[in-house]
Amino acid sequence: MKKIVLDGTRLCNREVTHAYLQEVLELPVYYGKNLDALYDCLTELQDIYIEIKRPEEENDYFRRVLRVFKGAEMECESFTVVVK
Repeated sequence: MKKIVLDGTRLCNREVTHAYLQEVLELPVYYGKNLDALYDCLTELQDIYIEIKRPEEENDYFRRVLRVFKGAEMECESFTVVVK
């Protein structure tokens, strides 16, 4: 199982979040850089463990991104998300 640690401070606004996730998760070039496209890509990942380092101050966009990750986790057996 592949482990990826995400910096939650980089998940706090749309532009930075999607550029960061595309790079770190190696999402395809056609990735739509929105939450629906993120969900679609996450549900295609296999055998992956993602640890998200919670930022000191959470904002609305971070919470929305986290819901997408948790939704994908519920959908896929080999996809795990932990927030620390």
